[in-house]
Amino acid sequence: MLILVLNQKESACLLSSDFRSENPPTQTRPFHTLTVGNNVRKPMNRVLIIFLIIGFYSCGEKQKSEKKSESVGIEKAVSELKDFELVQDFEKNKAEFETNTIDLFGHSSEGGELTIFHDKKFDYVVYDFWLYGELGRLNYTYWTEKNGKLNFKLVKQLEYNYNKPFYQEGFKTDSTISYLSYSDSKIKLFDINKTEITESELIEKSKSELESFFSDLTKGIEIKK
Repeated sequence: MLILVLNQKESACLLSSDFRSENPPTQTRPFHTLTVGNNVRKPMNRVLIIFLIIGFYSCGEKQKSEKKSESVGIEKAVSELKDFELVQDFEKNKAEFETNTIDLFGHSSEGGELTIFHDKKFDYVVYDFWLYGELGRLNYTYWTEKNGKLNFKLVKQLEYNYNKPFYQEGFKTDSTISYLSYSDSKIKLFDINKTEITESELIEKSKSELESFFSDLTKGIEIKK
């Protein structure tokens, strides 16, 4: 009997918690690891958002800069137009100009007119003269700077000559064209083929004639500059 009591006490003392290797306690480390991951992810999200904002801002500034550069390039190109580029630009954009037409009396047997082409988008004004007569007609076109001083940039001189009065049957027409350029410090004269004429006497004669023509035909006419 005594031996049986001792065996019961020993059995009572052998609790299941004493066997560590068979039932290890629940590990909580994975939960701590997950918590640390969330804490790291939040600052990284903030950094990503900041980079995205900076990227969008930089892209917007680049587009603004490109548009500004393009605008400056266009304005610069227009302001540098000279000689035959002016003729081409005017012919291309003629419909965009506002016009004022003035009748010219007392300068030719069949009358004439002056049409002024102007628009705020262009840095030049065009004065287009037509005079009509029995033995021909002329068309002088002046490109001037848009500064209120009527500084000439280019003049196109076009003349039509008839071999007999236009009201007679079978009259024939001959035409001549020349250009006088004021774009450079030295005034230049060009023929119908846009070849430069270097004879100083012809240049001076053409300059004097065209400037006097403009002055005489606009005398007494109020031109808004």
